[in-house]
Amino acid sequence: MGALLISRSIIHSLESSIGLKGVREDDEFMLDLFQDRKRVFRLKRTKYKIVTSSKFYFDFALAQIHLPVFGSAQSEFELALVQHSGSFEYNEKSRYLMKSLGESPFRLNGVQCFEAFVERGDVIDIGFNRIQFLRPRGHLKISEKPHFTTDLLSEEMIKSPLNIMIEGETGTGKTTLAKSIHEESARSGRFIHLNLSSFAPSLIESELFGHVKGAFTGAITEKRGAILEAHKGTLFLDEIDSLSIELQTKLLLFLDNYEVRAVGGSATQKADVRLIFASGTKMKQLIERQKMRKDFYYRLTSGVVVTLGNLRDNPIKIREFCMDFEKQNLTILCEDLIKYYQECPWPGNFRQLLSHLNKKKILSLGKKIILDHLDHDLINEKAEALGFEAHQLKSLEEIKMDYCLNIFMKTDKNFVRAAKLLDISPNTLKALLGNRDKLKKSRDHEVVDINL
Repeated sequence: MGALLISRSIIHSLESSIGLKGVREDDEFMLDLFQDRKRVFRLKRTKYKIVTSSKFYFDFALAQIHLPVFGSAQSEFELALVQHSGSFEYNEKSRYLMKSLGESPFRLNGVQCFEAFVERGDVIDIGFNRIQFLRPRGHLKISEKPHFTTDLLSEEMIKSPLNIMIEGETGTGKTTLAKSIHEESARSGRFIHLNLSSFAPSLIESELFGHVKGAFTGAITEKRGAILEAHKGTLFLDEIDSLSIELQTKLLLFLDNYEVRAVGGSATQKADVRLIFASGTKMKQLIERQKMRKDFYYRLTSGVVVTLGNLRDNPIKIREFCMDFEKQNLTILCEDLIKYYQECPWPGNFRQLLSHLNKKKILSLGKKIILDHLDHDLINEKAEALGFEAHQLKSLEEIKMDYCLNIFMKTDKNFVRAAKLLDISPNTLKALLGNRDKLKKSRDHEVVDINL
């Protein structure tokens, strides 16, 4: 029976499989067995034989994997490490080849074939059993919370009663950080999150301090308010920059003595509460625009101030986030895709990146997520560029280089096609992209060597 021709099913030379995606020695694969638990194996042998059988077992001596299938017909397959000519370094240039040893094909990413070099993220189905090739562990340290951790604060700060001010753009994780601080502070009360921008200005005072019955139209019952709800706990006041001058004055009075008087009430009540504030706008800018009292600003920043960085200034964090997404979702992100994401502005930061990855995961046909049309507009997002700081503005030459990179990526990294669209020679395009890489490296303050 002739081999079924599909993408990568017949590769005439090992050269075409060399790259960051090819499965090599010391990589891992997950075996998802029919009606059985999942198992993870590390590729340590130069050759594995895969045989269909009545039940699963692994023969360590012969490196044979027996997979359970229905029926009596037996099929055999081989997963072998093919050595690159002239190389004695299996790890770097050799790749695993999957092939059928009989007339039964296997399914590679849902398509039948008889022979193919496998890449990280590929899924092979044999009967109702699935083999998924994973990214090797240990090459990049993945944090539990890659975008930020409470390492930003010392243990003494976290467990102290000091108020905390968190500054950062939208999507940088201010809310999650506030929750983490509360969880590690050992406070016995609740964590109360109040987004001040989500309430009408006339209702914020009641939401904060509570009200008595009949205090205003619609106050048919008594309300405790967020401050008392967070007694012995933490009150997180999000979007503090949206608070009016009048309400800033009232909150400032509370910060002086921590006494609460409900709207329409006469009695005061003491509150033991730890306050965490968050702002998506730099506080000093609000003072300059006369939208914040100076004494209120000094009170908010008298404790601990934490600034969360954005994604566009930290491509290493983008890679870490992608690695963490892989781990959590059992997927593989193409290396070209991760590099492309490191070039994107991400005005919505981690929230935008996570939403985009979730969409890609749902729309992808398998476990491997590749660069496609869904990604091409990311690098051209212009609205957020207007909010860049002065040092983030780019020269005309840099904009030209970025545009050339975008065309290059959209043409699937084809120098001839990209150069034709740009009306320049391929050598000129290569020079522009090379100069761009040199400029980027010269501006990087942190150099990290990632061996994949």
